[in-house]
Amino acid sequence: EINFVAVDIKKGGCQVINKDGLTVRHGPYSTFKIPHTLTALETGAVKSIDERIEWDQTKYPAKVFWPETWKQSQTLASAFQRSAVWYYQALVPRIEPKEYKKWLAKFHYGNQTFTPGSDQFWLNSEIKISPEEQVSFIVCLLKNRCGVKENTFSAFESVALLERKNDLSLYAKTGTGPLDANNFDGAFEGWYVGYIKDQDAKPVTAFAIYMQADSFSVLQNYRKELSMKLLADLGFWPK
Repeated sequence: EINFVAVDIKKGGCQVINKDGLTVRHGPYSTFKIPHTLTALETGAVKSIDERIEWDQTKYPAKVFWPETWKQSQTLASAFQRSAVWYYQALVPRIEPKEYKKWLAKFHYGNQTFTPGSDQFWLNSEIKISPEEQVSFIVCLLKNRCGVKENTFSAFESVALLERKNDLSLYAKTGTGPLDANNFDGAFEGWYVGYIKDQDAKPVTAFAIYMQADSFSVLQNYRKELSMKLLADLGFWPK
């Protein structure tokens, strides 16, 4: 199953694959690091993207699937780029539930559902969002910053920038989790969500892909490769 949507921000209109699936909500997994990063900066939970949190191994013991890059102290920037879950879990006690509520509402972020104090709500599919809503959120950020301050958004962009090609810049985030929370050897679902800007830093497109695959290894690189191929076919990214 593949759902894809890309909005042409300059000319209007959008391109989709599997229209029916675009309104179906799923857990965001690490794509939630986009709103989470913005919320952490806006609320002062961290003072900057360089704020370091020491890894507490007793509180956040390493799991079998953790990459080595997670097993160390992180800054907000490194945690976003390495997708280190524990850093964002450590932010939860620093952000009041009413602040989460406020920002999820501003972002119109999916069903906006979370248990106050939970550091799992974006991992256990308590909060859910559809591909269409992912893209609407990104468009909101690109058009009017969705209520976040200019310096917050530029700090976020400095960590979300993945690559530049022919004067175009790609900003994006992956997210993945097992369809059965207890089976890491089975089927997985995953996201690739982001946007592209031109040489004048003007938005070109906002996009999201959601897909399911038989295993994590199938999904891991394919969601980005397929997204970039589709975006190139649409003329949003160089071939």
